[in-house]
Amino acid sequence: MTSILKHVFAVAMACAAATSAMAQDKVTLVVSNSQWLDALRGEGLWNAVKAYEKTAPNIELKALGIPSKDYGDRLMTEFGAGAGPDVAIIQEGVFYALADAGLLVDVGAAAEGVPLNVTKDNGIVDGVTLGVPWQRAAYALIYNSKLTEAAGAKVPATVEELIASAKAVQEKTPGSIGFTARHQISDFSGFYMDFQSWAYGYGASWVDGAGKLTINTPEAVAAVTAFKELYDAKVIPVGDDFPTQRTRFKEGQVGFSIDNSGGTLNIASGGATKGSDIHAAAMPFAHPGAHQQIYVVVNANSKHQEEATAFLKWLMSPEGQAGLRKASGPDMLATDVPLDPDFVAANPWATTFAEVATKSHSVLIPGFETETTQIMRPVMEAVEEVLINGTDPAAALAKAQQRVDGMF
Repeated sequence: MTSILKHVFAVAMACAAATSAMAQDKVTLVVSNSQWLDALRGEGLWNAVKAYEKTAPNIELKALGIPSKDYGDRLMTEFGAGAGPDVAIIQEGVFYALADAGLLVDVGAAAEGVPLNVTKDNGIVDGVTLGVPWQRAAYALIYNSKLTEAAGAKVPATVEELIASAKAVQEKTPGSIGFTARHQISDFSGFYMDFQSWAYGYGASWVDGAGKLTINTPEAVAAVTAFKELYDAKVIPVGDDFPTQRTRFKEGQVGFSIDNSGGTLNIASGGATKGSDIHAAAMPFAHPGAHQQIYVVVNANSKHQEEATAFLKWLMSPEGQAGLRKASGPDMLATDVPLDPDFVAANPWATTFAEVATKSHSVLIPGFETETTQIMRPVMEAVEEVLINGTDPAAALAKAQQRVDGMF
C-alpha cells in the first residue's frame, strides 16, 4: 500500500471512529406532556422544544404524549416504579405529589442567573428548586363582543351586573346562552379548580394564618351564595358538560364565561367565533382569582439528570423562552417575555390574561397542596347541594367543615 493510500485509509478509519464515538455519546431525553396531543398548539410547542437539538447536537429529544385524563396517575405509577420519562411537564398538583414522594431532583442549576418571575415560587419546595415554570393559565371573564353589543349588555364589574348582562344576551339575542360554568360534581376536578376563582374572589383562602383549614368562613359562604344566585338566574345551560359549553361559545352562542387562558384559546381557534370577537376583563369580584400552574421537572430515575437539567436551563434562556412564547399564545411563562404582537392583534383578550396572571392564586391550598383534592371534595359536594337542593350555604359549608375536620 502506497503512503498516500495509507494516509487516506488512516483518515477514513479516524472519521469512522469519531462518528462511532459521537453515536455512542448521543443522549436521548424523553419528554412527556399531555399538551403534545393538543390539536391546537401541540405541534408548535413540541417544535419550540425540539429547537434545543440545534444548540446541543449530542441530544435527541423524544416526545411522550399522554392523554390528560391519564397523565397524573400514569406518571405517579411510573416514577414510583423507578421508571418514567427523563423530563416531565406537569400540573402543579402532580408536581407536589411527586415532590412529596421524593421522586424529583434539584434543578436549581437551571434557574441560576435567570430572571424568573412569580411563576417560580411554588416550584421551590423546602428551599430546593424541584421544578421550573412552563406555563401559567389564569382565569378571567370573557365575552363575545358581537352578542354583548347586539344586546346592549355592559361589561360587568359585579356578580349582580353579570347576571343582568347575561340575561340581556339571552333575551335580546334569541337562541343565545347568557353564561357558561361548570356546575356538576361529575366533573369534580374542573369544577373545584374553576370555583376557586369565586372563593378567592370573595376573599376565602380555605386556611387561616395559623395553618388551620377554614371551610365555613363568611367569605366562603358569600362566594357560594353568589354562585347560587347566578345559577338560579337561569343563564347557565344546566346539565351540559363544560366541553359542550365551550363548543357553544366557539360557535358564537354564548355571551359570557369565566375561563382560563388555555380554554379561551380553544374557543378562539377553529370555530365561528373569531379571536377578534372575544374580549376579556377582570372577574367581577373584589379580589384576584385563580390560576393553573404547570412545571417542568427531571425524574429522579433518569440516567441523564445532568443533560436533562441542561435542557431546562436552555428552556429558561431568552432563546428558549422566545420560542415557547410563539407557541404558548396567552399563557404566562417563566420570564416576562412579551406576548407576540401578531397574536395580540388577532386575540385582543390575551392582554387581560397576562395582567391577571401576575396576581392570581394557585388552585392548590397553601400548606395542603397534596391534600387539596381530598379537601375540596366535600366542599364541592356542599356547593352542588346548595345549587340543586337549595340548602343554606352556611349550613352546607358547616357540614363540609365537619367532614374536613374529621380528615385532619
